[in-house]
Amino acid sequence: MEAKTRDGLSEVYVGAKSVLCPLGDTPSKVFEAMLNGESGLQAVEKPFGIDTTSHVGLIPNNLIPQEHMDSTRLENMLSVCYERSVSKLSFDTFQDKDGLVIICTTKGNIDKISGVNDPRLPLPRLSKFMQQSFDLGNEPIIISNACISGVLGIIAAARLIRAEKYDHVMVIGADIVSEFTLSGFSALHALTDGICQPYDKNRKGINLGEAASGLVLSNDETIFKGTYDKYISGASSNDANHISGPSRTGEGLHRSIERTLKPAEVLSEQIGYLSAHGTGTSFNDEMESIAFKRSGLSNVPVNSLKGYFGHTLGAAGVIEVMFGLEAMKRKQLLPSLGHEEHGVSESMNIVQEVASPNSEYFLKTASGFGGCNAAALFKVG
Repeated sequence: MEAKTRDGLSEVYVGAKSVLCPLGDTPSKVFEAMLNGESGLQAVEKPFGIDTTSHVGLIPNNLIPQEHMDSTRLENMLSVCYERSVSKLSFDTFQDKDGLVIICTTKGNIDKISGVNDPRLPLPRLSKFMQQSFDLGNEPIIISNACISGVLGIIAAARLIRAEKYDHVMVIGADIVSEFTLSGFSALHALTDGICQPYDKNRKGINLGEAASGLVLSNDETIFKGTYDKYISGASSNDANHISGPSRTGEGLHRSIERTLKPAEVLSEQIGYLSAHGTGTSFNDEMESIAFKRSGLSNVPVNSLKGYFGHTLGAAGVIEVMFGLEAMKRKQLLPSLGHEEHGVSESMNIVQEVASPNSEYFLKTASGFGGCNAAALFKVG
């Protein structure tokens, strides 16, 4: 019998995790590397010919098998995560009408932009590729909403399940490092020449990284071969402050958090761990500190995972939720790599060494260009 929340909505379970990132290709391997303080970011001089020196997070080529003759790097990454997440299920439901795949990406096959009318460039190509490659029962949905794409994809998946549109939804976040994205952030003077330092006094900007990560959400916990957790609630808000700059008051992020916690009847002091966006840029980190203060989260253990594999754009929300859940389950909150000296206006309880959460509730937040913000709440165990 399908379990229900106190509001009569379907319980939503989360499991079947998969990952490809600069630190490795299995959740356990990557988490152990992070516990050891390893970073997958490497110094690259003049990447793609761009006149800058930057640390970037690149997935080793040997971890990305060529799935099809004309498939792209990103499509191969999506395929690997799909197959590995399915392998962790009791049955493959995605070839039926009750299963759906959501792809979260900001730029898709952006490395094909130099080609003249390359048919692989438009985002809908990814949906067609995945449906045809795996005989999916429904054409995948693409969510491309700047850096909140991954978190938004998880929220959308849960809402579709609770609306009884689908029973099972796989969310895969994926983006690659490319000349287009690096040159864009370079033009904004947003790249750091070292490893990013979220919330630090000496932070200078972001590192870009590439990753793909998958999660399955379902109303049936028996679909998972291994462990699973619960999705509780989520919300998004757009303050429309600026095309590339966040609100100075944290309004959009604050509203997202408020609209996530209130319907769940969870108080801010009940949160055991907050995985923040934490890019290492001056404006983003300051905005988050203000939003967290307004939301009553200043004392909650918080970190940014960007120093381990970079800002992975559309994949960021998914991969960071995955490792946030893993940290909660292991009771090993990871240090916020790169943080040494507090450098934002509001107080934050930044994780400096491996720590244990004091409750089962985990909150993930994200913010992005155009004023978009999102938050999602999970319960572990």
